[in-house]
Amino acid sequence: MKTLVLGIGNDIMGDDAVGIFIAREVTLLLEPGQADVKETGATGLNLIEMISGYDKIIVADAILTNRQTGTGKIHRLELQDLNETDGSISPHEAGLRNTIELGKQLFPGKMPQEVIIFGVEIQDVAEITAAMSPAVKAAVPKVVGMILAELKTV
Repeated sequence: MKTLVLGIGNDIMGDDAVGIFIAREVTLLLEPGQADVKETGATGLNLIEMISGYDKIIVADAILTNRQTGTGKIHRLELQDLNETDGSISPHEAGLRNTIELGKQLFPGKMPQEVIIFGVEIQDVAEITAAMSPAVKAAVPKVVGMILAELKTV
């Protein structure tokens, strides 16, 4: 099974960088050939080419919800879970479901059949800084461990 770990974010936007830092840590801990790892700031249709050809993708990204669950809370979601949200999650995930559905129509058999998303709850996506908040930074090794556990089931 061809698997991609995709870290989405912007490393100069504070907590929005969490997906990028997770991808970088996963890269250091993977066994050779276990999975591909990519990081990107791209969203929406720009992801189609990046995820095309993979059977499974594991996405790490920042997430905003209206649930007040607390900065640093980790959400494990599957693609169908994004359909049940109220639209308050980050633009990265909001576009992911539609992107994959469109990709399946345009490129049958090329889009991932399994999508797992690890979203780390953040509070602010507008602050320009290279530093993540302590709660989000503390979530990074936890999500890395969760991703590595997912990869062992591949």
